[in-house]
Amino acid sequence: MVGIRWFASLSRGLENFYFSRYRPALIKEKREIDDFFMIITFSEMMGIPNPFMLYTLEMLPELAPRFHDWHKRMGLPHSPFDHFPCLNCC
Repeated sequence: MVGIRWFASLSRGLENFYFSRYRPALIKEKREIDDFFMIITFSEMMGIPNPFMLYTLEMLPELAPRFHDWHKRMGLPHSPFDHFPCLNCC
């Protein structure tokens, strides 16, 4: 009798087989979507009107720890906001 563990193992194996070719492209696409989301979330601080401000404002505490990695990846050595300093750059 074949157990559930065998099916789970088979599923992971097939997933690795089919997605291994596309994994770098999927990771790059996810990073680009995350970067766009960070720009939308922090756009109000940049002076860009944000139509989703009420929804993205509550995401700021969740995204604050990832802010340092984001502004480094965007090529900014320090936080671009005077009133929102990066805790890792100080």
